[in-house]
Amino acid sequence: MKTLDMEFIQTEATLKNLIYLFARSIDRVDEELMRDLFWLDATDDHGLFTGTAEDYVAWVIPLLKSMNGTQHTISNILVELDGDKATAETYFVAYHQIGEGDEAIDMIAAGRYFDRFEKRGDEWKFSHRKAVYDWNRNDPATENWSSPEMKPLLERGARKPDDYLYKN
Repeated sequence: MKTLDMEFIQTEATLKNLIYLFARSIDRVDEELMRDLFWLDATDDHGLFTGTAEDYVAWVIPLLKSMNGTQHTISNILVELDGDKATAETYFVAYHQIGEGDEAIDMIAAGRYFDRFEKRGDEWKFSHRKAVYDWNRNDPATENWSSPEMKPLLERGARKPDDYLYKN
């Protein structure tokens, strides 16, 4: 059995945290956090968008604001480290509620992110992100927690700055 490489373990934890923070930035529509996760010269390829990370943020934030809500769940993060560069393959399932009333849908997409990271100085950030989609489905929205009976009983997640995360 290989001995534990503490530097790899610490770096892996740092990179996983960046991946988790990216999901948070999407779901909370936290533009500042999202921008801070990328190097200034980073790129992104989400299929519907390919270009600089800066342009990706400018494209995705208004798109997210047009949705009722999203939740990106992250799993199976596999990291490979090569000095001051690293790659990761990460599985995701992304839930999106879109539209209003009888037209509202729950769109679910699943796939993987292929990320490249670079360490510059003492800091790791994304240098490139590619999304690959494995499947998706659209269903009529059946959400009922916003009903007058349920709304006062459950604190609902929200976007920045209204979410519990930013208030406490």
